[in-house]
Amino acid sequence: MNPFRFSFYFLVTAMMALLLISACSSTEQTRRGDERPERETTPDLAETARENLSDLLTRTRNRLSDIHFTQQHDVPEAFLKVDTTENTYNNPFEGYRIQILSSREVNVADSVSTQFRLWADTTLAGYTPKAYVFFKQPYYKVHVGDFQDRDKANNLSRIIKNKYPEAWVVHDRIDPSNVPADTVKIKLQENN
Repeated sequence: MNPFRFSFYFLVTAMMALLLISACSSTEQTRRGDERPERETTPDLAETARENLSDLLTRTRNRLSDIHFTQQHDVPEAFLKVDTTENTYNNPFEGYRIQILSSREVNVADSVSTQFRLWADTTLAGYTPKAYVFFKQPYYKVHVGDFQDRDKANNLSRIIKNKYPEAWVVHDRIDPSNVPADTVKIKLQENN
């Protein structure tokens, strides 16, 4: 091997090592120099500021919330009139159901649906709600009943909560043919 080439490689390697060592040491020095001493905070100052803010809120809270009620609005009489015409269209497919389960397992949802049907057949009087299983990513949900009136859905929900404590009323698309009549009273069956 050529001695000149060997000494050249040795020199380049030595320079790279020195450059690397000097780069590391300058980084460390920069870190030490960047450290800033922590500011001393007195807990009394922070506590005093917190108390001042609390006092300010207590004094002004009532006035801030009453501004809406005390403001005078110059609204023309024509805009204050209430529309008495009933042009509202009630969609018969919009209503409420009771959700009794939300699970990622289709087997669990099907099982709960079947268990609910058996329980409802033997426990409820006046109305036997149907159980529906559907998928809304990523959950399989079990909804029961069809109601156009939220109060009736809430009444059934109170009864169902004895068996399914997580039951709650949800807005859903319903089957109008399964809505109970207005005269139906949903209750627990009486044991003879």
